Amino acid sequence: MKRVPPLLIALLAGLAAVVLVIAIGTRGTNGDSDNDVVLDEPGEYQQPGIPTNAPLAGARIATATILDLDGNDVDLVALLDGRPMLVNFWFSNCQPCKREMPALQKAWADFGDRVRFVGVNTQDSASITRSFAEDVGVKYELLRDPDGRLVTANGIATFPTTLMVAADGTVVEQVAGEVTGDDLTRMLTELTES
Repeated sequence: MKRVPPLLIALLAGLAAVVLVIAIGTRGTNGDSDNDVVLDEPGEYQQPGIPTNAPLAGARIATATILDLDGNDVDLVALLDGRPMLVNFWFSNCQPCKREMPALQKAWADFGDRVRFVGVNTQDSASITRSFAEDVGVKYELLRDPDGRLVTANGIATFPTTLMVAADGTVVEQVAGEVTGDDLTRMLTELTES
């Protein structure tokens, strides 16, 4: 077996090291390195962070023009009719949104005479919203926020999000994530008794 000269081995190792340094050094220099995730303290904090909703409890719900399922403009705050209101932000491909729909429908059946229920679809067309509502048996009022105006005005970043709004438009409680029937009963009882 022929022995490889040490100089050739050193030359190949040096060449491999140069290629590796160049590959590592040019990674992320295509202008999008600001989008990379950076762990400041691995396991403790991550940038960019996970989206969270603006804290709304105690503030007046922000208004924006959104649409009903026929394409007509609706001002959410104009829907306040002397009753408190439950506002649920959702979309059809959101699995937690889909799972909580039966609980919301049951709560509407129990509290709908005292609380106005409004589901705000943030992504789907009117036809998909209607079809989805029929499939899951939703009967309460559904609106659409196709341009994200209401979502942006209220700092909503996670779905589903449910707001309990007093009759004067003040957000009393905010829940990010799936709500249960027990959660809804508690919140709506407190909302109607306050």
